Amino acid sequence: MRHEKAENLLRLCTMMAAQSQGVTLAMIQDEFAVSRRTAERMRDAALRLLPQTEERLDDSGVKHWRALSLPAGLAGIGAADISALNAASEMMRSANRDDSADRLRDLADRLLAMQGRKHQLRLEPDLELLMQSEGLALRPGPRVALASDHVETIRAAILASRLLRVRYARRGAAAAREVVLEPYGLLYGPRPYLVAKQAGMPAVRHYRLQGLSQVRLDPGSFTRDPAFDLDRHRRRLFGVFNEDPMDVCWRFAPEAAEDAADYLFHPDQRCERTAEGALVVRFRAAGALEMAWHLYQWGDKVEVLEPARLRDMVADWRRSDFAGLP
Repeated sequence: MRHEKAENLLRLCTMMAAQSQGVTLAMIQDEFAVSRRTAERMRDAALRLLPQTEERLDDSGVKHWRALSLPAGLAGIGAADISALNAASEMMRSANRDDSADRLRDLADRLLAMQGRKHQLRLEPDLELLMQSEGLALRPGPRVALASDHVETIRAAILASRLLRVRYARRGAAAAREVVLEPYGLLYGPRPYLVAKQAGMPAVRHYRLQGLSQVRLDPGSFTRDPAFDLDRHRRRLFGVFNEDPMDVCWRFAPEAAEDAADYLFHPDQRCERTAEGALVVRFRAAGALEMAWHLYQWGDKVEVLEPARLRDMVADWRRSDFAGLP
């Protein structure tokens, strides 16, 4: 069950303490997408919770309310907060913004350092599990709109090793069916996926988040497979399609080699330059179709040396109008 009203009230208290000029009713309406009457009720509830506040009129006659301090109980830092900062850091690093990534990671460390030792000990197990369960496979381009309550329920299930009962519609299926899942983590990208096992089944599968509906916690729990590691699982994929990995070898022509050398196609890739200046890239991963989609952008300046299946897939897609990738 979500406690959205309580969460919004706590968020408003934090806003009133964080804004040096205080908050107005219009700001509350915009932030929480509520009516003016609801904003007034939220303001009154926040004022009852906050021990010291001040009210002032600005030059245009608009009232502002500001908290002079925030009670310690309302200023606590949770594992999800630190995890969000660390995830944002990884997103920045994947976008080649290392300076911003380092600043976010440093901020997360400083927030953790400000917590008492007992609170740190309570946070560490949840934080470790959250970071392990959210694999980042980030790429630019169109993205799927997600239901935030679904993601919150999934995260709660991952942290507590709880079963998830969902209705899932496979791509192209006529109707959704109910399944019980053992959730292990999330893979983010243009199409985010839940990494999970169907209850009682040994195989790890990927479930499209936009294919999930009626996501709710099941009363039962499950025992996580100690041999499964999300990061190791992610590294065997080129994108998010889950299939048997294959040994891949691509050869970029000399005129495209410099551009290709700037790309990290896979974390475990091995690169070598040939005598004529071509770039040969090797790695092992799953996702032949996603590889073909990417290779299309390189036109006829890339050649698939292996495997033969991938070479056949891109044979008819090779174009001669390559002008270099941005």
